[in-house]
Amino acid sequence: MSEQRKQVYIRFNQGRYSASGGPRGPGGGPGGNWLSRILGLFLLLVFVGLAVTFGIFVLIIGAILMIPVMWKQRHAIKQFWQLRKQAKAQFEESKRQYQQQQQRAKDAQDPDVIDGEYEEVDKDSRR
Repeated sequence: MSEQRKQVYIRFNQGRYSASGGPRGPGGGPGGNWLSRILGLFLLLVFVGLAVTFGIFVLIIGAILMIPVMWKQRHAIKQFWQLRKQAKAQFEESKRQYQQQQQRAKDAQDPDVIDGEYEEVDKDSRR
């Protein structure tokens, strides 16, 4: 029984499959001859190039078709950017006020800091 298994295994490996289990190329090597590898790589690059070109072409056509829609919505878009700019300015102002408030609270806790208004007297006027 084990003899038959061994013979089948030997016959299988003597066929078109290599010892690693993968198919052999036409030249007997693991990947075929160099011409077929180069041709395969060339075809792959051609197909990738065509796909990228087609994608860019579709994006350009889509952008051209969006021009009338964007033209109709130009007032809304302008208003959106103005509101965004105002919101950003308000955020910066509130951030600045918060930092000032935190600084005042910190200065109020420090007994060495006197908060208030003062006038600087010129050295010449004291004489």
